[in-house]
Amino acid sequence: MKYLHILENDISLNAIINEVTANQSELVITRNGLPVARIIPWQTAPTTKNYPLREKPITIASDFDEPMPELWEALAE
Repeated sequence: MKYLHILENDISLNAIINEVTANQSELVITRNGLPVARIIPWQTAPTTKNYPLREKPITIASDFDEPMPELWEALAE
């Protein structure tokens, strides 16, 4: 991680961006010795998605749409 004081005039924004992307490291901008901003390289999200249940067989009970006997007994009380 590199530190850069905010009042350094000899470095352009383009040079800062080039350094961050080339090194894939972050740059901290400081004012009066305290960090005020951080420039980090852009990271793209992985393109593959994980669907663990896709293509898995699904089994539905033959009586899935019938009420549960315990529920009917509880509602009757």
